[in-house]
Amino acid sequence: MDIWKWVNEAEAEARRTGNERLAELIDRLPTLVTNDAHVQVDALIPEALALARQTKSPWLEVFFRHWNLQSRIFHRSEPGEWLSESISLLELAHREDTRECPQSVCVTQDVAGCYGRADGPGWAAERKAVVLETLARIDPTWPCFTCLSTEYFLGLMDEERPEEALAWLEKQDAALVAAGQAHKRKYLLSERANVLLALGRLPEALAVAEEAEAESTSDSTRMEGRILRARVLARLGRTSEALEALPSLSAVRATPSHYGDWADALVQLMKAGAVRNDANLERTLLEFAERLASTGAIRQAFRLEVRRAEAALERGQQRSALHACAKLEALLPRLRKPLGADETLRRLRARAEALTPARPPELPESAAALLEKAAEAPEDVLQLLDAARTRWPGERATLVHAQAKALEQLGRGEEAEVALRSLLDADAHPTPDVVRELGMNLLERRRFTELHALIDSVLAASGDTPLRVEAYRLRARAALETGEKAAAKAAMREMLELDPELRGTTLTLAALERDTGEREQALARLDAAVARWPEPGPHDWDRMLVATLLGRWDVVRASAARLEFKLPGDSGPVEEEWEACQLRYTEPDGTFTEVWARRTGPVTARVHSIAMPDAPQHMGDIVAFDATPLNEGPAEGEEEEHSWLYPVVEVLRPGGYSVFALDGAGPGDEVIERMHEAMAAYGARLSVRTADTYRLMTPEGEEVPGFFALLAVPPGVDLGEVEASLHRCTEGLPYPLLWPTLLEKMGRQQQAEAQRTVAEEWEISL
Repeated sequence: MDIWKWVNEAEAEARRTGNERLAELIDRLPTLVTNDAHVQVDALIPEALALARQTKSPWLEVFFRHWNLQSRIFHRSEPGEWLSESISLLELAHREDTRECPQSVCVTQDVAGCYGRADGPGWAAERKAVVLETLARIDPTWPCFTCLSTEYFLGLMDEERPEEALAWLEKQDAALVAAGQAHKRKYLLSERANVLLALGRLPEALAVAEEAEAESTSDSTRMEGRILRARVLARLGRTSEALEALPSLSAVRATPSHYGDWADALVQLMKAGAVRNDANLERTLLEFAERLASTGAIRQAFRLEVRRAEAALERGQQRSALHACAKLEALLPRLRKPLGADETLRRLRARAEALTPARPPELPESAAALLEKAAEAPEDVLQLLDAARTRWPGERATLVHAQAKALEQLGRGEEAEVALRSLLDADAHPTPDVVRELGMNLLERRRFTELHALIDSVLAASGDTPLRVEAYRLRARAALETGEKAAAKAAMREMLELDPELRGTTLTLAALERDTGEREQALARLDAAVARWPEPGPHDWDRMLVATLLGRWDVVRASAARLEFKLPGDSGPVEEEWEACQLRYTEPDGTFTEVWARRTGPVTARVHSIAMPDAPQHMGDIVAFDATPLNEGPAEGEEEEHSWLYPVVEVLRPGGYSVFALDGAGPGDEVIERMHEAMAAYGARLSVRTADTYRLMTPEGEEVPGFFALLAVPPGVDLGEVEASLHRCTEGLPYPLLWPTLLEKMGRQQQAEAQRTVAEEWEISL
């Protein structure tokens, strides 16, 4: 069963019936999931389900709900919240009107995966049984054959039966080959590398891991491949290569399915001496464990807490080890079956209680020095607190600050909050520092109710200007965090009433006013900023941006002159040809698109890169951008290759180009040149994207060079004339060159279908 054939047909049917948005969602959601774009998935799923139900398509409902579970369970490891949904979807997928839906089989994987993420070893037998039952209903031609095979493999691995797991993979590989599906063996490569790693066959594991990474087809599997390679390399002692392969913490943070393997690589590097066993490792392991525990992935959270306890014992930090044991004790009852977890906890606690640090840390010369030490050696500070209280009994506030800071450095924000509240409760007149630290603690943990209660209490009790400024600052930050821009602006205006010299607040407020339609007010605020702070600087760049949006070119020129830009002329718009740059668009669904452009002025640019037809298109846009770049400056010696990346604020004049794909056999350089010239006559642009490796096979079995190009046509151009010109340029070619989407745009459906038939014969994806 070719599930994707059905998906493509469903997408084509949606387009034929004029439901372009439904077709777009069918196409985009699986890609977003496999690329770990989960914020966008969450934004689109409600709309997709509504459209599926509106069109009375239960098959599409199964499809969309399945891909939502793929994101929630297999990528974000959220079995606790989504178990009931996976069971509900299983029931839907077995109804009379959905039983034959190709995607319905995949729902079994969702349920098995959900139990596996909650407690893999605890549910191993049941997962294996349901997978075998489902595999008996399909054959190796189904795409879900490899997915279900992976779930059975994971059950065996959770039972610590790696030899049987490897034999299972061999059996499934053989079944794929026998069914003529040998090319799908690549989907089991990561599993093969993992079991070889478990068996200690490291050189083989590395070779397979590298092959798996090379065969990856999505951002998520590429990330998985890099982590897998790093794990093997670390065990082989090739630590510099492992460090290079291992993705950054920020790259994996949003996708908890990577946590266990990423932490494994990190711990192996620590054991090899390539990564420090310190507070950073402690904080990272705690962060991962708490995130997984909060989403119901209990066994993985337990394993990470074990790693944290072992690392703490290794570096002689008793308090951190005991803290991990307390977490383990809380997780233990949430496992379906202990399977030795209780004995592991008993052993770790005994070691922690018996631990005596080889060399206890020494007290610094003052309580203030202890506070400074909290950032770099938080575990040492916590060890020293009892002795510090004895030595400096009058420094309670400083020592509580040190304690709170140390706890926050270790990722223990809830305990830090308790410490800071003790200071707040003990002082009728708290300092701005205490309010700031407690407020930021609550903000980072998204405890908004408690944060607003703190702000209200400070504002009600104090007339002290610095304290009130701090309270309003916290209110503004909280409002920005939750997207309440009006509340953020109100808080910032209160701050500036209290202290007009707050330059950063002034610029932030002006940017908010700019983005919420109060542009005249934003410009007036920035004019006042220029008067208040006469030296040229960021306020001039912000002023030029707002002035550009308002068409106030006199103001643009005034600030440009202050910044020593020499602009031509004395009045009117600025439309120059400056250096190339990159721009980042934020699309309506929250995704980012980066394009190449050429600056036309201090804060304006024209886009000149053409996107694929199914991607957001910005060719020809004239935009205003924020001149604070999003990327770092060039490294030494790379100045010429470097280009700045700027965020787009507004499209001043949309390009409006329509883009079509041309695909087929290579027509030769002479014909390509002729097409370039012909399209240029219409103001259109042909962008050839052919790679040297692109080869096609004729229906007779002859290999010929392939050709792929994008054609961008400006608005107002007669598409019929463009198509006729293309036809003239390519007439008489021995092999086809196809442009069905252009024909469809013109309403010439019959000709488009004829070209798509040819594309199928040549195995061209159009």
